[in-house]
Amino acid sequence: MSIFDAAGLGLLALRGWVRLTGDVLKGSTRYALPYKAHQFCEPKTMTRLINRYSLLDDINSVNISTILRQDIPSISSNCQNLVLTLDQDGVTKLPPSVFVKLPMESLLTRWFFSVINAWPLESYFFRHVAQHIPLRTPVTYATHWQGSRFFLIQENLHADPQVELFVNPDMMNGPPMDVVYRALNTFAKLHAHHYGLGEDEREAILPLKYHPFLSPGMGRVSRILNRLALAPCIRKRPNEIPQDIVNAYTASVRHWDLLLEHWFSGPLSLLHGDSHLGNFFISGDDMGMLDWQAAHWGKGIRDVQYFLIDSLPADTLATHERDLVNYYIERRAHYGTAIDPETTWQEYRCFTFHTLMTIVVSIGFGALNKEQDALMLELLRRSVAAVQRVDYAGWLQSFLAKRER
Repeated sequence: MSIFDAAGLGLLALRGWVRLTGDVLKGSTRYALPYKAHQFCEPKTMTRLINRYSLLDDINSVNISTILRQDIPSISSNCQNLVLTLDQDGVTKLPPSVFVKLPMESLLTRWFFSVINAWPLESYFFRHVAQHIPLRTPVTYATHWQGSRFFLIQENLHADPQVELFVNPDMMNGPPMDVVYRALNTFAKLHAHHYGLGEDEREAILPLKYHPFLSPGMGRVSRILNRLALAPCIRKRPNEIPQDIVNAYTASVRHWDLLLEHWFSGPLSLLHGDSHLGNFFISGDDMGMLDWQAAHWGKGIRDVQYFLIDSLPADTLATHERDLVNYYIERRAHYGTAIDPETTWQEYRCFTFHTLMTIVVSIGFGALNKEQDALMLELLRRSVAAVQRVDYAGWLQSFLAKRER
């Protein structure tokens, strides 16, 4: 590790620990934000949080009398997910049950996600952005972020008979192809909605300070994390990443600024950013999306390749890949924002690096739920297969040669 990497990692660590220390210092004062599951099962706590941090105008005087935690297992890589049945005094302003998303109690996980700013972004998204996109997201009753702590109180999608959620076995096995096509149509609709807005218009919807690659803070964080994660990922999962992929990965982080300029130039769309199958849900004839903690402005095909590579077994995707990309291109034209097929395919090739680097960072820094290990390994193998299949290394070599001319 170079002295610059060591210094960068030290600054990242300090940033996270400062937030954790601030939470501790607030302690049990009225300024503290709870983060443990049992605290959100206390009626007084829930009443206070909903009334103080409500998103809906007509929910500002809730009085919850009793709370029962439902036995609905929900495994997440970085959060605790609760489904709570509520009894309310007076006029009922909330549904009979709600979904609550909290950070995991693990100190390491809370440190890691406070460093990468995922929770502030998700809280901002549901408070200010969700109502302006053309697909269903969970109705959010209250949300707030503070230091390393965060919560969302949302509708309980399990209670809607029109909704079908996806779980880890669905990711491992891959969804039916009709679901894949429906997801691609959903992406096309989303990406067309804000396509080509000017910088000021984008800033008014989702500010640059939340961008995971371009913001002054997170730009530095992502650069350091992606560079430093490869070695520990290889140690934890030896023989999973071939040397040619290691070489392409290191070349990519070495030419990071050039790639940033390419990835985020030209007309942009609002992206989900963590667009695997588990963050979709079927809603009647449509599909909705949840977990918007990586939303950002970028090229729509970035969401598409991330979804296809993470959500489909490698052999299945290899059989259908070009047809699926072409279908997305067709649907973009249907929604009035036609994109060039050859340019889009080359962008698909270049963005396969994003799916690889995301799983490398997740495994390398290990700030995830251990119950996810089997899925994480499968996603790593799918990502490696994808960058080999589309010859990302060849794309990178060609791209760098053109930039040097």
